[in-house]
Amino acid sequence: MANILYAEDDRSCRELFAFSLRQKQHRVHEAINGAQAVQIVREEPIDVAILDVRMPMMTGYDAACRISEEAPHVPIVFLSAKGLRREVTMGFDCGSAVVDYLIKPITPQRLVDRIEDILENCRIRGMEAVREENMTRELAVIEW
Repeated sequence: MANILYAEDDRSCRELFAFSLRQKQHRVHEAINGAQAVQIVREEPIDVAILDVRMPMMTGYDAACRISEEAPHVPIVFLSAKGLRREVTMGFDCGSAVVDYLIKPITPQRLVDRIEDILENCRIRGMEAVREENMTRELAVIEW
């Protein structure tokens, strides 16, 4: 069981994915914007943060930069419909804590599987190895 932060301003999307993660016995802290996400990381022992890119008050990019600075031990995964090469690159540029960038649409089961894989691989191989592998994979499949 992991403590997961899921920041998403789209209520139906947030509720669906949070429900799916809870079905696997994870504790999910929900945020509706980037500022709330940063605050939750400050107050709770988060094991992984899932961030949408477009959110009010503070973007996912801005939240990731803050989380990377304040809690560099918390792996960050972007989950966004924004999948252009420059957007994915911007995500990974937010800090060394960013370990993956998943592009919507994605099924709830696929998200749960990826998050569980990331948690296990970060524990076994370390965040930097997971980040490098995922960054290489994501950028290789996106066309210039």
